[in-house]
Amino acid sequence: MPEDIGEELKEYLVDKIKSDESFAKELGTFIAGLASVPEGIRIFSAEAAMIGWFITSKSYMGEMKNSFDQGQESLDQYMITEIDSNYDEIKSSILSLHSNREEILACAFKLHEGENWIASIPLFLAQTEGIFSENIGTFLFSEHDKRKEKLSERFKGKANQYMPYLYSPFEVETQFSSSIGSKSQAKKKNGPNRNGILHGSRKHLDYGSKINSYKCISLLSYISMVFASLESNKI
Repeated sequence: MPEDIGEELKEYLVDKIKSDESFAKELGTFIAGLASVPEGIRIFSAEAAMIGWFITSKSYMGEMKNSFDQGQESLDQYMITEIDSNYDEIKSSILSLHSNREEILACAFKLHEGENWIASIPLFLAQTEGIFSENIGTFLFSEHDKRKEKLSERFKGKANQYMPYLYSPFEVETQFSSSIGSKSQAKKKNGPNRNGILHGSRKHLDYGSKINSYKCISLLSYISMVFASLESNKI
């Protein structure tokens, strides 16, 4: 904005605030609303994670939030449709960003495409935890206190005002990271339980569903996107 236009706007706003009490009140509400945006994003991303969904590299946050507000079933349907619509791009991005894991990840995607979710889910979970550990130095599905400390260290100095929404899903306890005892159908509705699945618990033998495999892709894409952006200094 040219300096003279900026000064004119400033003078107009000052005069308007002095002469119009309702304008001053509305402007204050607008500014307060802008200030609350990062916190609102943080809360939404954490709450979505608690029912098993994460922003993918192709997500439209506004549409995802609208579906979230309509209820869990609405968000489930939106995320499955979104991942299907952008599947090739999501898959390609993940494989290219993690070439050391490409063979395993490609196998996991192939199993997902063949609807062999019993086999795809454990592979997705194991590789997701490996990628997280490579970048943070602690595990995603355990070591909760240590994870929070390491996340703070990893993101320090690179965080803009919107950064909290990027790592807040890693701080909350989700069904992914809950103990094996998190076995009720209400809890299983929120996602697969990594500990129960990889330890072969009889309480989690019903994990092999379509939606759980999609939720694993959502988490994998999210983690891949976040750390790729950190490495490229885009955030």
